[in-house]
Amino acid sequence: MCGQRKGPNELLKSGRGTHNGRVYGRGSRNDVRQHQSGLQGIGLSCQAEVLDGVQIAAMSAQMALLTSALANSEQRRVAEQQSMSATAQQIKEQVLNLARQPTASSPAEDINDDSEEEEDFVDRTP
Repeated sequence: MCGQRKGPNELLKSGRGTHNGRVYGRGSRNDVRQHQSGLQGIGLSCQAEVLDGVQIAAMSAQMALLTSALANSEQRRVAEQQSMSATAQQIKEQVLNLARQPTASSPAEDINDDSEEEEDFVDRTP
């Protein structure tokens, strides 16, 4: 695992070695300014790997969502296709039933001049 960068106070306190009276390993003034202003960049390769891991996790989650959405879409498509197929079958059966029925006579032949129908009329009772 990658070592964590130290805060500005720790950078100033830690001295890793001396040579000719100089203390090495304290960090530069630029490092301290970056820490104080929050402009800390990716300083170590393991930090880049962590970011890549975060990106990979986010992409994996997005792929899972998209895969789920695709499966749902496929289920809806299959259901719609089955529904349309059933509707088409019903329409086909209705058309075949209409074709089997004898043709009805024209409306002009059904008109009777007999007044029997008029006799069936009943007046309102008071």
